[in-house]
Amino acid sequence: MFGSKAVVGLDIGTDKVKAVQLRKKGGSYELEKFGVADIHPGGERQATGSELQRLKVSAVRRAIEQGRITAKYAVSAVSGESIIVRYIQLPQMPEAELKNALRWEAEEYIPFSIDEVNLDSVVLGRTNDNKVDVLLVCAKKDLVNDHLEIIRAVGLTPLLVDVDSFAFLNCYEATYHPGPGDCVALVNIGAGITNINIYVGGTSRFARDISIAGDAMSTAIAQKTQQPFAKAELAKHAMAAPVAESGDGTEEEESSLISSIRGTVERMTGSDFAEDSGDAGAQKAVRNVLSNLVGEVRRSIQFFENQSGGATVQRVYLGGGTSRMNKLPEWLSSELELPVELLDPLRGFSVGAGVDQGLLGSAREHLGVGIGLSLRKAG
Repeated sequence: MFGSKAVVGLDIGTDKVKAVQLRKKGGSYELEKFGVADIHPGGERQATGSELQRLKVSAVRRAIEQGRITAKYAVSAVSGESIIVRYIQLPQMPEAELKNALRWEAEEYIPFSIDEVNLDSVVLGRTNDNKVDVLLVCAKKDLVNDHLEIIRAVGLTPLLVDVDSFAFLNCYEATYHPGPGDCVALVNIGAGITNINIYVGGTSRFARDISIAGDAMSTAIAQKTQQPFAKAELAKHAMAAPVAESGDGTEEEESSLISSIRGTVERMTGSDFAEDSGDAGAQKAVRNVLSNLVGEVRRSIQFFENQSGGATVQRVYLGGGTSRMNKLPEWLSSELELPVELLDPLRGFSVGAGVDQGLLGSAREHLGVGIGLSLRKAG
């Protein structure tokens, strides 16, 4: 698509920036270079507006420097509530007419003025009753413009702006090579946003972003323990998700989540974690966040299955930094009654000699979106 241009896949998240450069190697790909940088080096998240923009620019620079990336062109992505994805049907018509029709049809499906958004669409297929299935995507212009300013501020030329959930899907396709009958839910749990994308028949058929993710858990801990966000974030990383209990499931049985929060909070505060203390509420708060998250995933799957004409989700793949939470796949599998596994974004790929193996080990689950973006060039 981009000729001989060297391109970096740039994933600018809520918490971290991931910069990925792939190269084609034989019939597969090689992770040639990558870098990761924290947007909030001190751990706190008070920055907004121009200060947050400045922090993101700094993090992009550090990620590129760490990865020794020399590419001058970037493929990147956006996410969040300002991204609207709709799947609609229209009468069959010539492509030029379809593009014009979509602009008017879009007003019915998006909650913003048509003049406030960038609009794109893809024809997914044609039905037997002379209709076309169309994927309609819109992003608020302010969001996209702010995003492009970050890329240009570090001296990169933006070539394409994608959507996180579709970049993650792109990574899944390239690494797992799904068959035409596969129907899976892709759940990318970041710091501020969780992307949900359901893939069936070789394409996306449902996508949405929700604002329940890792930061919501850290915020819950901070509020209940009266600790700064940065300390709550450290506590979260020491926790495990609830595990389905064997036996009669009585309240006396203590989940691994409760015990891990108990030990972590005691270490943070230097005091006992009494059941009647204010700190004890942290366990319930985090469990509530996880319950809300799985509830949204479950509702998304149910909505898709009720609308899809019979397709049933067979498996869930997890990605994103929060997917590293201990026991999370097992807990989600129990709650959703589906097989759940961590997506390996480098499955079948080789790793270049210059890649820092220690950094890769700590950041592997973060790379799904960045790899999906970089594949735009490498493919």
